Amino acid sequence: MAASRTAEYVALFRAIESARPSGKRSFEDPYAAGFLEPGLKAVARASGLPGLRRLIPAFIDRRWPGARPSAVVRTRIIDDAVAETIGMGAEQMAILGAGYDTRGVRLPAARAIPVFELDQAEIQEKKAAKLQVMLGQLPPNLIFVPFDLEREGVGEPLARAGFVSGRHSVFLWEGVLSYLTPEAVDATLAWVREAGAPGSRLIFTYVDIAHFGPGGAGGNEVPWSAAVAKVGEPFRYGLDPAKLESFLVQRGLGLMWDLSTAQALGSDKAPNFYRIACAQAL
Repeated sequence: MAASRTAEYVALFRAIESARPSGKRSFEDPYAAGFLEPGLKAVARASGLPGLRRLIPAFIDRRWPGARPSAVVRTRIIDDAVAETIGMGAEQMAILGAGYDTRGVRLPAARAIPVFELDQAEIQEKKAAKLQVMLGQLPPNLIFVPFDLEREGVGEPLARAGFVSGRHSVFLWEGVLSYLTPEAVDATLAWVREAGAPGSRLIFTYVDIAHFGPGGAGGNEVPWSAAVAKVGEPFRYGLDPAKLESFLVQRGLGLMWDLSTAQALGSDKAPNFYRIACAQAL
């Protein structure tokens, strides 16, 4: 399987945001552009030029409405949530489907603890090679954990890699849940509840499925469905925000907060159907 195209597009959006002037950007990711293929890397670099700083994001937003602002605001919200959880005592972090996530190297709080990154071996090999070039050596706190979700789940690979069950932990599940089967979602949540000490937190994103289907305000097709399916990564799963709290309680987790990317941004430039939530192990 080829390295994830959606992971690369999200890295592009982070790189474009990071190219904005320091007083205007939502965050800084100095590594995002390093994961891009030459064409997209050129786009990221060009977006920092005064004459193209607005034109390039505007073009992307016309082609994929809401995708870039949603990725930007969710990055900022999740950065803050991760830093807060580590500040409250989390001793380790597991990123479930890490892609080109860079929090383990760019967030000061995360650099102080072991960060376990799960993903397909091919993506991890490419990521490790790129980080080696950018940093000179791989950060000692990063532990790459190749895995096959359908064959063995997340628990066994993490245990082999040194993740210690029962410790106060932070789990990150960004841009992943929508692509899984219901069985994989339930199995992963069960592991999170068992592996994390009470008070451990799971930060995740999901698609508001109640907004779609017969009678839904958004129509029958979730936006971006065709685009992600075209690159071989179709949406499979969603949740209903009105039922999220009970859904989590049934799985031993309590809902801390839940908001759409539109609410987080304070603008309809990001979609209402894409959401960010935080749950805590009970």
